[in-house]
Amino acid sequence: MDRRDFLSHSIRFAAAGLTSPFLLANDSEAPESPIKSRPDVVIHEGGYPGWPWVARDPKGRLFCVFRDDSVHGFSSTGRVLFTRSDDLGRTWSPARTIIDEPGVDDRNAAIAVLPDESLLVCYNTYTKDERSQARAARSRDSGEHWEPSFALSQEDTRTRSAPIALSNGDILVPIYRAPGNGSLAVLSGDGGRTWKTISLPDAEGYVGDEWDVLEVEPRRLIGLHRNNHKDTDGTFWKTESADAGRTWSKPLRTNVVSARHPSPPNIGFHGKTVVLTYADRRMVSVSMVTATDPAFSRWNIDRRLPCYLYRPGGEPIADGSYPSSVQVSRTRRLIVDYEISAEGKRITGHFVDVPPAWGPE
Repeated sequence: MDRRDFLSHSIRFAAAGLTSPFLLANDSEAPESPIKSRPDVVIHEGGYPGWPWVARDPKGRLFCVFRDDSVHGFSSTGRVLFTRSDDLGRTWSPARTIIDEPGVDDRNAAIAVLPDESLLVCYNTYTKDERSQARAARSRDSGEHWEPSFALSQEDTRTRSAPIALSNGDILVPIYRAPGNGSLAVLSGDGGRTWKTISLPDAEGYVGDEWDVLEVEPRRLIGLHRNNHKDTDGTFWKTESADAGRTWSKPLRTNVVSARHPSPPNIGFHGKTVVLTYADRRMVSVSMVTATDPAFSRWNIDRRLPCYLYRPGGEPIADGSYPSSVQVSRTRRLIVDYEISAEGKRITGHFVDVPPAWGPE
């Protein structure tokens, strides 16, 4: 979908009353435009902040983690920062460092709220010679204090998406090999004390890369993958597990494309509806889409919900497009993203009103 189609699609949604693009002082205020082109909140401004993740706890508090330093690539002072919001994302605490191992780049952080309401952050170290290790750290007091980090796998691995707590009590973290390629899942059946690494299958035209996973029904997991293949067109691939992550199906192409450059998917629930948040044109625009296909291979692309442009005219920014979204009300989601542009280097929040049919709780 080009910019003209994107804007036209946005106007149709607005005319149908399906989206109110700007978060204002309260939900009753009228939106300014059918498609927003500026963030509703700047969560953090830094040197080169990137790759954020957001989660919500049962009390309605939001937690966000991301990496910051001065460059996109390796930096020996790269660190993981943490911030929280007690008002559903309107304001945020000053970001503070929670992970900073000397001499390595701590990056690609993501956060989850576990059933006991402790916080689990996964991330990976990154060295000057591009070696990585997926690790995690836990807080039992809503992020005030953090326990020492621990390795999730002994292989050369990286992270992107958050851990998930499964209905059987296990914890799963989607990771991937790097250097090299291959999607992996690490599973813990003892609350995170020990971990088992599971390799996912490969397929022709696909290599394992950054991916996200959702338990759509007890023990049934759906994984969506960015594809780092040299000939990729930005299409997301899908895998599935019927046994709580112990074995996985062969990856298959979906009909969802992150155009211009590949970027990773973010899959979650809004009420009972499975929602995919993604950059449909990386560094240009972000959308959400749902699926009526029970296999989650074909998504309702012709009815996707445009969320925002980075620039009013649809021009690309320098870097960005790792959106992570969370439900903040019955008909509203918050998308956290990073945006590197002439306007600043920042972690941003965009509030998007979704169709009422995506609920209820």
